[in-house]
Amino acid sequence: MKVPSLFADTSAGARALSEQIASAEDRYYWWFDHPVDWERPARTLYITGWCVNRFGKKIRSIRARRGRQKFLGNYGIARKDVGAAFERIGFAIALPLPRGKSHVTVEVQESDGVWRAILSRIVFGNSNGDSQAPVDPKYFVHNPGANPRIEFWLDRPLVWPKKARQLKVSGWCFAISGDEITEVRARVRKNFFPARFGTPRPDIGLEYDNRPGALRSGFSLQAIIPPGRSEFIMEARSGNGPWKTFFIHPVRGTIFREPSDGDAGDYARWIRCYDQLQREDVKRVREQIAQFHYSPLISVLLPVYNSNLKWLRRAILSVQKQLYPRWELCIVDDASTDRKIWPFLQRCARQDRRIKLMRRTENGHISAASNDALRLATGDFVALLDHDDELAPTALYFVALALNKNRDLQLLYSDEDKLEEHNRRSEPYFKSDWNPELFLAQNFVSHLSVYRTDLIHRIGGFRIGFEGSQDYDLALRCIEQIRPEEIEHLPWVLYHWRAGDQSTASNPTAKPYAQEAAQRAVQEHLKRTGIAGTVVPSHGVYLQTKYALPNERPLVSIVIPTRDQASSFKKCVYSIFEKTDYPAYELIVLDNQSYDSEALEFLAELKKRDGVRVERIDDAFNYSRLNNQGVELSRGSFVALLNNDVEVLHADWLTEMVSRAMQPKVAIVGARLWYPNGTIQHGGVILGAGGIAGHAHIGLRRGEPGYFARAHLAQDVSAVTTACALVKREVYLQVEGLDENLAVTFNDVDFCLRLREAGYRILWTPYAELIHHESASRGFDNSAAKQVRFLAEVDYMKSKWGHILQRDPFYNPNLSLDENLFTLAFPPRTTKPWQSVAA
Repeated sequence: MKVPSLFADTSAGARALSEQIASAEDRYYWWFDHPVDWERPARTLYITGWCVNRFGKKIRSIRARRGRQKFLGNYGIARKDVGAAFERIGFAIALPLPRGKSHVTVEVQESDGVWRAILSRIVFGNSNGDSQAPVDPKYFVHNPGANPRIEFWLDRPLVWPKKARQLKVSGWCFAISGDEITEVRARVRKNFFPARFGTPRPDIGLEYDNRPGALRSGFSLQAIIPPGRSEFIMEARSGNGPWKTFFIHPVRGTIFREPSDGDAGDYARWIRCYDQLQREDVKRVREQIAQFHYSPLISVLLPVYNSNLKWLRRAILSVQKQLYPRWELCIVDDASTDRKIWPFLQRCARQDRRIKLMRRTENGHISAASNDALRLATGDFVALLDHDDELAPTALYFVALALNKNRDLQLLYSDEDKLEEHNRRSEPYFKSDWNPELFLAQNFVSHLSVYRTDLIHRIGGFRIGFEGSQDYDLALRCIEQIRPEEIEHLPWVLYHWRAGDQSTASNPTAKPYAQEAAQRAVQEHLKRTGIAGTVVPSHGVYLQTKYALPNERPLVSIVIPTRDQASSFKKCVYSIFEKTDYPAYELIVLDNQSYDSEALEFLAELKKRDGVRVERIDDAFNYSRLNNQGVELSRGSFVALLNNDVEVLHADWLTEMVSRAMQPKVAIVGARLWYPNGTIQHGGVILGAGGIAGHAHIGLRRGEPGYFARAHLAQDVSAVTTACALVKREVYLQVEGLDENLAVTFNDVDFCLRLREAGYRILWTPYAELIHHESASRGFDNSAAKQVRFLAEVDYMKSKWGHILQRDPFYNPNLSLDENLFTLAFPPRTTKPWQSVAA
């Protein structure tokens, strides 16, 4: 049918339109939910409702016309209120209106490509203000890539940017028919960006009545948008099947490269929202300071040598602007050859009696100058400041506040960021709480660090010969004298590190002597503490400690529960036999109801091998119970818990894990696990991620550093996955093993939390690497029964550990807990302490 032009002749067009609408009543059922009042003036007209063909023919699209302009809407929105037979018949259209009177027509299109009018209305535009969308505004984003087989939603971005170089996208999707989705990616031109897919979404599981695929439907990704106009296309597939488009949106990349804020996201916006002091804030801080029962004098040490006067002036001013008043600034000029430096410092000292000065007669470098500044100090605590950096106005306030809460503290450190040339703040480092293993790999204490003065005197101050890493060496010697509970992390950006050309802030390799000194400082720390090991460079400027093993290697019992899936299980076992260089191990296989003939044949073969024990267990699947039974059968002093779907990558995996598990107070060590596609599956566990706990660095590709290289450095964590974990057997038995109330999920998290509760440490190492073909033997938790069980285990964990799950000590509260881990939290999970002060 050819549709007559509506604009050839006004009266003819009007008659044709009336005829179309009259005939449409015989062809369609429809309903308009919004607008309720079509004649009410609006800047944007939001039209929602539903429409269905009376004879079952599929409607492909919907649009609104205003004159010659066409505005495509979204058709196919689920409308369960209409009826089970017609769930996906909803539509949404957003129509901008000019001032005054307009004529709007709503049209639908079927597979024949013909547009047919179903409604015509007079509307009125209003340029003042904007009308509010009656439902979530995202329903009005036109999606020409809609796929009737795929249900999805984008939680992020909240608003699609007009221009962007990097685009972070997260949400959920699953198949409502056909095979379950296994992979999601984005495509921009010829570039592909794989998503981290399969993260638990209990909210979607509940909303869709535990429909297969709904529970583990979460995804997140980051795409690079090339300059100019492009299409951002989301695609999904099942297994090795073809990729199917389910979302398309126009994007526009910037022509010029945007300034980078690092991996932490939109830092400038975060600062505007959460890190700016208002007049009322300053008033409250001062009121709280006046109520302090303890007001220690804090000596700020500032060694100076040929400083840029502009930056030096700002550094000194940042101390003078401290809201906490009890400080002194101890400045030592290390025989600067710039003749302007000393007169400038003298003027500063004359104007402020809290500034103490000393001028060295010869240049002794930073350690000697810092020791001279330390001799000037009379405060209870000393804070370290470089000559071109700046303190936040609240820096010493937060230090004093912490000391009022705990006077036994010996060492305090804060979060930090960098200052670019025009004093633009960037690259925030939101740090872990005290993390002894990570500290052997990187000096995260660095800025701002505050020490009890007598502690520094007791260890002899700064050591000559460690210039460039003198503060790292100082901290290492200090922690040898104090207890972990005497160290406090302040989760606030209190220090701004100047990123100059010769500064390690902008170029970590600018001072190679500093890297050598750092390596030597850690090596000497190991020697002083009686730990046998070798320190080597790792991942650029960072460090790796290779712990020594005793000549007589302790026996390790490798416990593997399995059922069928012969191919995966064989790959797992053969990789252990063929690639493991650690000599002292036994293999305990727990066969849980295998019936596949190939699997049974392989199990029979294993029984004949020395050092292998196979036990048949016919109980219902309970991962915790199986492992507990395996540990009871073990003879080793260490137990390696392995899934049957992991594959060893490197021969030293077990050597690495045993060497770390033998260190003081360490109970369990987790490995770095990779997906078969070369992205990280496990980099430690973060409490609170996704509601209960989630894997760190998931989806990160090889070579990508992660957040401040944490994806590549050994560190303390709150939990690790038992898909591959090594635990001391006596400790396993001490805490009564895995909780059998948690049959499948979260049993490893619960186990690690009980270990930490008992005073033990949990480590994750990136130097033991395996591939994890996740859930190959049991499948994803996508059946209704499995999802009900999963949700019950979620409730169990929340009731048991609810308060603990809210604050992971090794993950900063300024970082997000949603699918995009290690990005900025909007809002952060901190409370400004002065807000409790009465107005």
